[in-house]
Amino acid sequence: MRKILITLIIIITVLFGCQNSATEERNDGGFLWKVENEDTTVYLQGTIHVGNEDFFPLNEQIEDAYEESDVVLPEINLNELDVMESQSLMMDLAMYEEGQTLADDLTEDTFVALEEILKENDMGIEMVQQFKPWFMEMLLMQFALEESEYSPEYAVDQYFLDRADEDEKEIRELETYEDQLMVLSGFSEELQLEMLEDAILNYDEMVEDLDEITAYWLNGATDELSASGEDEESIEGYEEYMEEMNTNRNIGMADTILEILTEDSGQTYFVFVGAMHMVEDPSIVSLIEEDGYKVEHIY
Repeated sequence: MRKILITLIIIITVLFGCQNSATEERNDGGFLWKVENEDTTVYLQGTIHVGNEDFFPLNEQIEDAYEESDVVLPEINLNELDVMESQSLMMDLAMYEEGQTLADDLTEDTFVALEEILKENDMGIEMVQQFKPWFMEMLLMQFALEESEYSPEYAVDQYFLDRADEDEKEIRELETYEDQLMVLSGFSEELQLEMLEDAILNYDEMVEDLDEITAYWLNGATDELSASGEDEESIEGYEEYMEEMNTNRNIGMADTILEILTEDSGQTYFVFVGAMHMVEDPSIVSLIEEDGYKVEHIY
């Protein structure tokens, strides 16, 4: 579930809100690249969508890259999001048509396992059985997140967004929340069920997986992060899932960055998106390199 956790947590932030948490340890975080074209500089920061207050400040080179920037580019600008409108859209996409429930689609054993997970989290199946599999998968991930040491409130993305607002920097979204929702809810029912069944089967490992991917990020372990979750490749629809959630989105974000480099405005840009988008090929980094640019791995 490691790669899936990384890609979905930013959606969970809006769906369920944030909870505060803390830890006694302190690390500087990782994953920073730099690409230039004449007088234009673009920093590429791979983030993690959760954290705790002791994550900050980050590595000095990352902090300096942000300070140098004139424009920041997140996946989405959560600070400008209409939460009520977004949650309304999500609910519209999350509900089965009248008369259909999860019990119709899950095997009996899997349904019983789901009931047990919900019971552990003080929730009855009757409260959620009309939700589609993609939404239930996210709910399980939210349960795991609440058991961990981390919170979206201290996400690295949120840290930079709040600072950009305070510093009155220009903010340009690379995507929209609605676009992300449409991708997530647009998978076939068969693939949604497959992913939910995998989440139910591996539920007890989710917190451990979150700890592992967070440690990779804190230590700047790009190879380890890229290799994480290789066991997920056994899922029948895994390639389709990653093509939509990672590959196609990376192409879109890389195209925007390449346009910025081509324009050569003379400004400095600070891109910050989930770290997997920087390390999972075809990554944003590799796509920019394929266009002929030299991308320097700073940290």
